[in-house]
Amino acid sequence: MWRWLVALLVVAAFAPVGPGTAALDDPNEAGKAAYARGDYATAERLFAMAIERQPREPLFHYHRAVALTQLGRWPEALRAYEVTLALKPPADIAAAASAGMRALIPLLKVQRPTSIAEDAISVPLAGAGGVWFTEVTLNDTRTAWFMVDTGATLCVLSPELADSLGIRPAADARMVSLKTGNGWTSGPLVSISSIRLGEAEARNVAAVILESAGLRERGILGNTFLSRYLVTLDSEKRVLNLRPR
Repeated sequence: MWRWLVALLVVAAFAPVGPGTAALDDPNEAGKAAYARGDYATAERLFAMAIERQPREPLFHYHRAVALTQLGRWPEALRAYEVTLALKPPADIAAAASAGMRALIPLLKVQRPTSIAEDAISVPLAGAGGVWFTEVTLNDTRTAWFMVDTGATLCVLSPELADSLGIRPAADARMVSLKTGNGWTSGPLVSISSIRLGEAEARNVAAVILESAGLRERGILGNTFLSRYLVTLDSEKRVLNLRPR
């Protein structure tokens, strides 16, 4: 039954495009092609790449939600639909995302509950070459792509991202020095009320606001979040596994 419901949802999302509209370097179009041939895992990874490039494009989040649904990763799919709606998409995408959420609710009710005390929480990764990014939700209001760095003492926010969250350092904020690929730099210490990855959440997370051209509106997921979990990174499956300590 649920596959029939999903099939209805994807008609509009993956309708054929006109000739010449699919560029080889366009991960969203490549993801649609992978989805059309039934390769949902590849499609999900490609849609995640599209989101990394344009994190505030609701259509890409919707496409990823549909792929996640086909993969049976229903809690992640539900969250992706929620992000789609939070980005205030056009009416047709909003209606499809809402329908997708309604189709998932009965499935989540019958799915075997997972005890986070026993089972690791897995979140998808995007990237390659040893540099991995994951989508996080900050203060329950904003999503952003963070680079996963198990060697970073602190989480890092770019000034643009901190400003969009309304996070501003106190006048007497402690300045923290960090060594980056470009040498030593420093920034003010702040606190992030909440960082969430899938079902994993940490509150009152220490972070530093750091000027870095490479971050733009992103951040770094460091050990002020990661140290609260036992962390393993599975590069083959492209997932980060988090087990509460």
